[in-house]
Amino acid sequence: MRYLSSYYTDPGKRKGPNQDSMLVERMEYGGQEVLLAAVCDGIGGLSKGEVASAEVIRSLAGWLRREFVLLAGQEEFEDALYDSWEILLRDVHRRLRDYGRLHGIRIGTTLTTMLLWQEKYYIAHVGDTRIYKIRDQVTQLTGDQILAQLDHACDHSNSKKIDCGEAEQEKTGSAGKESKAGKNILLQGIGCSSAIRPAYYSGEAESNTVYLLCTDGFRRKLGKEELRKAFAPEALINEEIMAEQGRATARLVMERGERDNITVIMLRTAPV
Repeated sequence: MRYLSSYYTDPGKRKGPNQDSMLVERMEYGGQEVLLAAVCDGIGGLSKGEVASAEVIRSLAGWLRREFVLLAGQEEFEDALYDSWEILLRDVHRRLRDYGRLHGIRIGTTLTTMLLWQEKYYIAHVGDTRIYKIRDQVTQLTGDQILAQLDHACDHSNSKKIDCGEAEQEKTGSAGKESKAGKNILLQGIGCSSAIRPAYYSGEAESNTVYLLCTDGFRRKLGKEELRKAFAPEALINEEIMAEQGRATARLVMERGERDNITVIMLRTAPV
């Protein structure tokens, strides 16, 4: 399986720096392509969100270069991967908390990351950035860790893998947040919580499928049917088209009044 990828990020109408950060990195192992993608959204209302999100991305990029090859040959790869990610994320969480204490501020970020390898996907998730799977319908693969979705955001009694397949789809048909009561009330963030308990998901990476990672600024003004039409796999036949569709959709949400930073990563699977 091969992977097409593209991305778009925009500071949007909000003044100040873009607090979103993202990563798309590739390598080859055992004759197969490995792709790691991630989006982080510096938490609004706290200081230096751009510092927090960038630090998580730098840590993930370094992890791929240093650690992946050490894990790839292990018989229980999935368990070893999640153990490694757990150590990584707890370490960057500690460093961000130390940075905040040193500078007398609170600092934090969300994270959603996906590893594609050997026709499988592996996800680590903290916060309310999202991953969608897009084929003939749109399925949200991650659960928002916000007050309104407490029941299925993540298992707070167990920080190991949540082997539940695909997260429950939203009932409203909207790609945005579900209720005003839960808006912006995050249950945890890297750097700003007393502790973090990432949620982990895995599944088969299907061919001719789009996996879309995004911050809430990108999807808040969009409906699921709009996502399906804009990012239908059959239309995204090359990376140039994917890039233009990302830009066009970002412009649309800004025209609809979105003021937040906007970031989207598009990954399309295709047969070799």
